[in-house]
Amino acid sequence: MEIDTAAPAPIRPPTLAELARELRAAREEVRARRVAPVVQTSLLSARQRLLRAMVVYADELTARRLPVPRQLRDDLRLQRGMRRQPQASGWHRQG
Repeated sequence: MEIDTAAPAPIRPPTLAELARELRAAREEVRARRVAPVVQTSLLSARQRLLRAMVVYADELTARRLPVPRQLRDDLRLQRGMRRQPQASGWHRQG
């Protein structure tokens, strides 16, 4: 039995353009899931994807010593707040 001793190929980190595309796609998904009839589980899943995309993009900007845009910082704060208290805002739909 032969053992493969070759080092695994390094994984290329995503580019900022790829991360920005993922962020836009996640925003579009949330926007689409907010159209009636709203399925809360789908909307929650889309919001979680959006939060992950925002965090990854902001972290990559920070790692490259680039400024995090104010809009992204504000959106992150909003999404994190909604995650902690999903029904505290009074904007959720009953039923």
